[in-house]
Amino acid sequence: MSDQLLSPKMLGYWTLDELSEVPDESGIYCVYRAAHDPESGEMEVQELIYVGEHRNARHGLTFHEDHAIWQDFLQPQEELWVSVGLSGHINRERLAAAMINAHKPRFNLHSEYIEYFPFDQTTVHLYGKKDKLQSIFTLERHDPPNHQQAAV
Repeated sequence: MSDQLLSPKMLGYWTLDELSEVPDESGIYCVYRAAHDPESGEMEVQELIYVGEHRNARHGLTFHEDHAIWQDFLQPQEELWVSVGLSGHINRERLAAAMINAHKPRFNLHSEYIEYFPFDQTTVHLYGKKDKLQSIFTLERHDPPNHQQAAV
């Protein structure tokens, strides 16, 4: 592996009823809690709650097993919104791991990537629909304590 710069454009936002409009391409997907802004009254992203990855982002979101858990988390008048960052197969897991490690979404707390980042230095530069996301961040490799990196 080597140092990497990943710069996906975050596309969206869509509600769960609009998943047919999500790109059916390889990438990561972000699930958010959206609510009415008290000042403007407009629906806005409030919190990133989950990051996933799939070879087909639309399929990954449409058939994700946690829809009911995410819905149960919402307060009245709130909605689930999603965005997608397209990424080829070779970098998709690394990008998802970086997003989980940097943002620590509440429904990714079971992920190994919350505490560890088993990839070489990675800088992520997000653009597009990136509300509640860090625009630019860099992560250093951090393996689990019992992980032995192969000799080069």
